[in-house]
This record gives sequence, C-alpha cells and structure tokens, in this order.
Amino acid sequence: MGSILLATDGSEYARRAATRAIELAEERDATLHVICVVDERRFGDPALSSAELATIYAEDHATITVDEVTRMAEASDVDVEGDTQHGLPHEIILDYADEVDADLIVVGEHGDHEEHFSGVGREITESAVCEVVVVDGGT
Repeated sequence: MGSILLATDGSEYARRAATRAIELAEERDATLHVICVVDERRFGDPALSSAELATIYAEDHATITVDEVTRMAEASDVDVEGDTQHGLPHEIILDYADEVDADLIVVGEHGDHEEHFSGVGREITESAVCEVVVVDGGT
C-alpha cells in the first residue's frame, strides 16, 4: 500500500485534483493524505486586527476544505488523513510529502490565490523527489 498526497486550497482546480487523487488512491490501494496550507505570506499572526479575522477565516477555510475532501474519499472507501498547517505552501507540502513518504503528490493547475498557487505547483514539480500530477482545468 502506497501513499498519495493531495495539496488543496478549496478552489475549483483543487476539487478536480481531489477527484483525481481519490481515483488514483483507489487504483493504487493507497492512503490519501490531504493538506491545506494557510499561506503565511498572506495570513501571518497579527494581533487583534482585521488581518487577524482574515487569518481566522483562512484557517476555517482550510479545515473545511480538508474535511470536504476527507468525506469524498471516505465515500469511495479510500483511507484518508487530513491536516492543515501554516507556512510557505511549497515548503510545507514538500515536507509533508516526505513525512508521509508520499509516492505521488497531486495538485491543481491553479488555485484560489493563483499568483501564489501556480508558483507553488511549479516549485513542487521542480523539487519533489516523487511523482507529481498536476490536474488541469479540463480534467
């Protein structure tokens, strides 16, 4: 049994990537690990400000996103584990892939924060030591 990591941000591209990751986990009899990273460049740890509310919203969104994919995977009888973390997305995703010994990382082509996520996908593709699948908008 292998391990697949889905990096998600809740965008439409990420939902397509989730569907593909679940299919791959079924085909490979693999455990699906799902991570959503709250980007510290956008959502740091401010003290009692409107930015703090945005950070809380981002954290809630990350949790909801991981829970949604977890429910999708469980409905397909795929073993699934989810996590949310703060940091630089590509660094956290690559570290998490190492931690769970991922054979494959699945990401969407673009994300909610396109200027960041497209760079994230590129960084992951260039730096990962395992296979990477980038799911485009037409998949």
